[in-house]
Amino acid sequence: MASVRFDKLNDEMLKKYLAVNPDSATAIGLHDPYDFHLPHGGFKKIEDSMRILEEWSRLGHKIAEEDSLSLEQRIGLQLIDQSIELQRFATDDYPIWKMFPDGLETPGALLFLMLSRDYAPFEFRVKAMASRLSELPRYLDEFRGRFDGDGHVKLWTEMAIETCQQLPGFLKFIEATAQEKVSLPVMADLKKGIALADEALRDHLSWLNEMLASAKGSYPMGAKKMEELLRIRGLGMSPEQLMVLGEKLLAEFKEEKRMVSERITNGKSVEEAAKIVQGKSPKTFEEALEATKNEMLEAKSFIASNRLATIDPDAKLEVVETPEFLAPVLPFAALYPPSYFDKRQEGQYVVTRPADPKDLSKHLNYAAIINTAVHEAYPGHFHQGVMTNKMHWILQMGPPEAPIAGVETIEGWAHYCEKMMFDHGYKATDEAAFELLNGAIWRACRIIADIKLAHGTATVDEMADFMTRETGMARDAMVNEAKRYTRTPTYALSYMTGRHLIIEFRKEVERKAGAGFDEKRFHDLIASHGTLPFNLLREVVLSDLGLSS
Repeated sequence: MASVRFDKLNDEMLKKYLAVNPDSATAIGLHDPYDFHLPHGGFKKIEDSMRILEEWSRLGHKIAEEDSLSLEQRIGLQLIDQSIELQRFATDDYPIWKMFPDGLETPGALLFLMLSRDYAPFEFRVKAMASRLSELPRYLDEFRGRFDGDGHVKLWTEMAIETCQQLPGFLKFIEATAQEKVSLPVMADLKKGIALADEALRDHLSWLNEMLASAKGSYPMGAKKMEELLRIRGLGMSPEQLMVLGEKLLAEFKEEKRMVSERITNGKSVEEAAKIVQGKSPKTFEEALEATKNEMLEAKSFIASNRLATIDPDAKLEVVETPEFLAPVLPFAALYPPSYFDKRQEGQYVVTRPADPKDLSKHLNYAAIINTAVHEAYPGHFHQGVMTNKMHWILQMGPPEAPIAGVETIEGWAHYCEKMMFDHGYKATDEAAFELLNGAIWRACRIIADIKLAHGTATVDEMADFMTRETGMARDAMVNEAKRYTRTPTYALSYMTGRHLIIEFRKEVERKAGAGFDEKRFHDLIASHGTLPFNLLREVVLSDLGLSS
């Protein structure tokens, strides 16, 4: 039986938390008054958030001693505790908050969500964007206070400069989009906010260029810290065990790819097979976007007709080009999931235009589009986000500026879906198998690259060369990928690790359930708890299925 006092506590603490983190409020679908404000840009936000999480945990455990909590409530309390551990790690052990001088990730992502999501009248959203833009000078000034001229990383400073240079173009796009679509007073506020933001961006760019000259920080966290981070996340494997897994799977996938290539080419090489697969591709990026939309809908229909998962018929997913300022950190595609509290479950599936048009066929050929649409849309991230939002919001709690707790479940599910759909016969051609295996090889490479970059035993260029050689993907994209891995240690390895964990867990559930195994039920439970760390996900699924751990 659930505790009423615990639910009341959660509601009260969420209000406190969102008052400090209005950006998180926008992300989960609570908009007024949060959409009109940026958080504190400095360490104060992290400090205040930590204080709230600690109070939340203390009061929650006190209630747990006196009341009987439901499984969902117990899991929620464990998530709060894990969030505290992760935030402490990110604050003290690996203080990325003062290593990465890009103050524009949060404001930029918020503006993109507010522009692209139709969660409120456009007039309201533009008015809120104008307000947030007017706060950008204050936010960036506070953000710069995090840095004392020492400890920031040169590579990350270069990445921050690139973002700062690109954001003004996005602001012009916002202005052009709003022109003649909102009232004159709101348009005037938007122009004023953009003017203030432009001036603040010029000051911030000057500061970044000065910071670049003194950048001496090092991004590798080292073996011991990486092992500690994996422990907190509850993955159950050490970096050494993960490296063995990555190398083993890489060898297996390469051999499978060789055999598929021989079928495609009548006995010729992998390189010849790649030419054939990439030769079947859209002629333009715009055609690739349209093909992505169509593929998404076909996958959705296949899932419903084959009883693979429960599909929400009212959820809406829009396929759009990745904003230019986000392209360096999203080389291929990404999914902005629907917000928990929004009445309409809407998401954005962003696809990145290749820097070189000649690279279009490398990751936007028709076979690759099939695989990516399954991963990002149905039954991957978008479906997972919609299903997760049907559960209590506390199961999505996480620290404000620390590693995401359940990324192995989030990314592992989407990667699992690629193989699951193929195994069920969805577009199961040799060309599709080639791209599926290419993606699997890439994710196995990510385990290796993630660990080596975090340990400091390889450089970005070395890992970019390694991934380009193993996958055949464009090197420019692989450079951007490797750069991103340096900023998000243990994230990149979570794709293949998560897939491996879900596949092995499915085998366990099938053994225990025997003839009573229900694949659709299993998929619905995994997707519905899609943001939980895998160790907690396993506990919930076994409990719901009435199986012992």
